[in-house]
Amino acid sequence: MNPLRRILAPLLGACIAAGFLAAPAAHAQLDATPQSLNAKATDEMKAGNWEAALKLLTTCVDRFDKNAMTLFGPQFGVTWYRKGYCELKLQRWDEAKKSFEKCYRDYANNASTAESGGNVYNKRSLLYWGQAAQGGEDWEEAIRMYKKFVAERDKARDKFEPGPYFINMAICNLKLNRIPEGIEHFETALKNKVAYRTPEAGIVAAFQALVDAVIEKRDEKALLSFIEANRADIVIEPYDMQPYCSLFLSLAGKAYNAEMEASAFALYQLIPSTKVMQEDIKSRVTRMGDRPGMVDGTRTIRRTSLEKSQDALEAQVKSGDPNEVIQLSATAFLHENKGNVRGAYASYEQLELFYDKSKKRETHLYNLVRTASVIGEVMPTEKYGSRFLRDFPDSKHVPAVRRLMLTSLFYGGQYEKCIEIATEMLPKLKEGTKEHDICLHVLGGSYYYTGQYKDAQPLLDQHVEIYPKSGFEQAALYFQASNLSRLQFWSKSAKLLDGFFEKHPDPSQNIYFPFALYDRANCHYALDEFEAALTKLDRLETEFPNADVIDMAYNLKGNVLQNLNRRDEAETYYIKALELAERRENDIVAGEALNYLVAMLGEKPKKKDDPGRMKDAIPYADKFWKEYGDESPYKAQVAVGQIHAMQSVGRGEEALDRLRDVIADLAGSPGAVGLEEAIGSYTEAFLDAGNTPEQLKELYYNFPGIKASNKAARALLRIALIGVFEEQVKKAGDDEQKRIQAEAGIKVLFTDLKNEFDLSDLSNFILVRVGDFIRETNSPREALPYYDEALKREDKSYRFPALFGRAAVLAGGTAAEKSKAIDDFKRVLKDSEDRADRDRALFRMIATQMDTGKYQEAKDNARKYLDPKDGFNKNKMEVAMLLAEAYDKLGMAEEAMAAYINVMNSYKGAIRISAPAVKRAMELFWARNSESNGVSDKQGAYNLGRIYVDQTRRIVLGDANTQAKASDEEVELWKEVERLVEQYVASPDVKSKEQLAEEAKK
Repeated sequence: MNPLRRILAPLLGACIAAGFLAAPAAHAQLDATPQSLNAKATDEMKAGNWEAALKLLTTCVDRFDKNAMTLFGPQFGVTWYRKGYCELKLQRWDEAKKSFEKCYRDYANNASTAESGGNVYNKRSLLYWGQAAQGGEDWEEAIRMYKKFVAERDKARDKFEPGPYFINMAICNLKLNRIPEGIEHFETALKNKVAYRTPEAGIVAAFQALVDAVIEKRDEKALLSFIEANRADIVIEPYDMQPYCSLFLSLAGKAYNAEMEASAFALYQLIPSTKVMQEDIKSRVTRMGDRPGMVDGTRTIRRTSLEKSQDALEAQVKSGDPNEVIQLSATAFLHENKGNVRGAYASYEQLELFYDKSKKRETHLYNLVRTASVIGEVMPTEKYGSRFLRDFPDSKHVPAVRRLMLTSLFYGGQYEKCIEIATEMLPKLKEGTKEHDICLHVLGGSYYYTGQYKDAQPLLDQHVEIYPKSGFEQAALYFQASNLSRLQFWSKSAKLLDGFFEKHPDPSQNIYFPFALYDRANCHYALDEFEAALTKLDRLETEFPNADVIDMAYNLKGNVLQNLNRRDEAETYYIKALELAERRENDIVAGEALNYLVAMLGEKPKKKDDPGRMKDAIPYADKFWKEYGDESPYKAQVAVGQIHAMQSVGRGEEALDRLRDVIADLAGSPGAVGLEEAIGSYTEAFLDAGNTPEQLKELYYNFPGIKASNKAARALLRIALIGVFEEQVKKAGDDEQKRIQAEAGIKVLFTDLKNEFDLSDLSNFILVRVGDFIRETNSPREALPYYDEALKREDKSYRFPALFGRAAVLAGGTAAEKSKAIDDFKRVLKDSEDRADRDRALFRMIATQMDTGKYQEAKDNARKYLDPKDGFNKNKMEVAMLLAEAYDKLGMAEEAMAAYINVMNSYKGAIRISAPAVKRAMELFWARNSESNGVSDKQGAYNLGRIYVDQTRRIVLGDANTQAKASDEEVELWKEVERLVEQYVASPDVKSKEQLAEEAKK
């Protein structure tokens, strides 16, 4: 049904009632007379029986209209008026117009009839003709009739209500999109609402027409201006608003759909809350007492209407969906559409807090979680997300809510909570889904941000591999590369960071760019690529001077410059890092900068006459202990670094006491960084202060502040003592007694470690040290439990030394154990970032492969070791010999001879290597027995050995001017070559040295 028509009915009643009730009573003498028919019709009209009344009036005009003017005069026009009124009530608009037109045109009053009464509705019929035209939506005709009525009416006789008139004129103009004219009439009715008796229903109808018109013409400004100017007059009293709420909600919805958000907001604000309406109705009912109604100004308020509205409101509240649910939901959409997500969040939160019985609660609560996540409200996201998962476990939004909870917590820095949730979720999610993508990323990233790098790496690697097109792809690539640098896999991290820069080269589109620059510079620094590190740090400083990581970058730049011996520049950057970190209240970085300044400035000069700046370190050390010492992770390093500086100003005892206290403090914190180095430094400083190793031993067996139950720290002190006695062995020189005494002390200390401490008491460092000691004894296999204990722990520090130690023991065992040893050597070679680790691992792997008959593998690996570009140096002599032996075992005689000769030429003074190489080369030449450049292989074999023996005789046996340097074992190896030379020269095919010399003379 057309809402306008539904609302017009009260207007017609208000306009017509006065005239209808004042109509002259018909005193018909006969039932078939016009008078009797009109009288009966009037009774039916009073009873609201419009069809019955219309039937009587139609009968009357059908019978009498032909001669009515002659017989009854203009007064018969009243019958047509009443007929039109019934048709108007029955919404038969065209018939009503014709009836009112008949009343006006055919039964007009003349001067005499008008004076005596005549057709009292002659002019007024114009007004209702307009009403009928308006009902039939002929807006132009309605306006003409209204204007004609006002122009022709008898002001004394044709009374009417101005309020409904102006309302109807407003509606008709607005329906014709004549917005200014419509607003003018509407405002006239509003400004004179009391005097003109403007009905609320009419105001609502005109307002509806206005909204429809401005939407159609997209003239939002006109509506907003009208509301602002007339708000007080268009606001309906709360007690009377209930019947119109749905209409206002509908109008607001229309405005929103027409993208007139401001109008929609304004329309929603015209609707009072359900509670306000209920309280206003209750108040008015109470004021009525027992009365059925009461007058309020120009209005009559009826109890039945109020009670009906109250019942409707209570039903809405009970259903869970009062008007506020629609208002808040729509308002949330409007806010979000305007980019005000926080406003939308507030609306959704109101819905959850006060309207949790709504049939649409699932959608509202999901949107609450969603908007909370978008605006970064971490705790509400978790709170409402958990509530959603609890109340709607089967909802289609469950996966999205889980994602939102995780991402919100993650970007809100709640990493521990993310780990708790994601660890439980991940196994339940299907790989390849968006949920699995997010969960995997969040879990890996949370481990990364909480410093759990070992746990993070496999997850980060997995995410990059499985989801190359993930929305988190950029972050995932950075985390993966950066995390490797935290694990000190410098080369691997560097390679991935370079790939990251190549894939995301634009800093404006890459929020991780400055962090990646810092990480890449750190990798360069760790790999001794100092100039490359400076290049990265210079770019970071120039392009990203306000980056979060810039204070750390200053410290790193200081490290690089210090390694390049540009100490003044290094000091400048350490000070810059300190000042910036203090402004940012970044205590860790400030403490780090002070540590570097103390360590660099506090270094003891290498030569007595070198100028030093140890005194300059003192203010920085004092500042550190005053402002950062208690909580800084660098306190062990500073305590160590300040020793020489403090001693130089007579505060050596204070420095020792400080370092002792730091050691005791660190010992009470399991896993504390720097304890081993602190003990080492204290050991050195204690002895430098004039104390004896025996005094140190007494102190370390009863160290102040370290409980007897703290076996890990006590074991570290024993290791430090072992180091002292090992140094005594080196310094013993020819003093056999001192050497034996020191070695005995070492043995006792290692025995104490072995007997007094369980493996679980020892740190990884001590486990490896003890294992290495036992490995060099006559019972090397007893070292295996120490290495295995270190390797099985979650703490992977000293993993590679432990792997090497275990492999070195197993390399002397069964074939299966040797195979396992090779596997351990391979792991060190593959994963360690320490070049020395890889050097010795590859060397021992080659030796073990030779020992197990894997000559081809040994040969290939030896060539890699000796590669001048990417190879190693520490065990180059031994590997060169192993390569020669590998060729020999593979039957590659030519290559073997060349390799053995290379060993002889390169390492002639190392008799233990060169002598066996020469001997085997001689044998190979003798066996080949061919000729080259006129010299037979047998002669060549002799020549090779004889020249070697002559050139090394003085090294092995000495002479009047030279002391022999060879060991007994080396002497025996050398003599084997000498004997072979003597054997070969006895052959008739070989010429002796003397013979060759004689021939040379001739």
